Amino acid sequence: MMDELKKYTQQHKDRFDDYDLDEVDKLRLWSNIVSGLPEDEAPVKVIPLWRRPALRVAASIILLIGCLVFFFGGEGVITENEMANTELYEIDNHYKLLVENQIKLIKNNSHLSKKDQDDFLQLIDDLDDEYGVLKEELKLGINNEKIIEAIINNYRKKIKLMEDLLERSYPPVKETIEDEAIIL
Repeated sequence: MMDELKKYTQQHKDRFDDYDLDEVDKLRLWSNIVSGLPEDEAPVKVIPLWRRPALRVAASIILLIGCLVFFFGGEGVITENEMANTELYEIDNHYKLLVENQIKLIKNNSHLSKKDQDDFLQLIDDLDDEYGVLKEELKLGINNEKIIEAIINNYRKKIKLMEDLLERSYPPVKETIEDEAIIL
């Protein structure tokens, strides 16, 4: 059936394209369509709810609560901007642990004077302040990838400085050939 209709429209395509309807033809066509439609039973009564004062007040209260939740309700939730992703969180915890261990080693190092320890820890505090600034910039959500990279570089710089200080603070160990086994 569909193939016959398609075939008929293909054969008489020029007759379909050239026919223009004037207003009288459009009205006659529409009246035929309307007469074929089923008649409506009774019109449905619409109750305008927005005209009742109690419903207006209820709608206003719901709207107000929705706005308050939208603007002030998300403070306790960790957003993507606060901690870019779980990988950054894990990296942050890893480096914090390494830095804390290095600081303990520096504080317990008997080869460093108290003044050297305090000076160096002040330098580490300055790097911690820089870290705090980077964390605040991360919350803004602008160019997170570079900020994360800067945070990691900050941690690496702290660890490298601490390792260098610890390495210089210990007296050099003399290696003797007598203590080592010679393998040929």
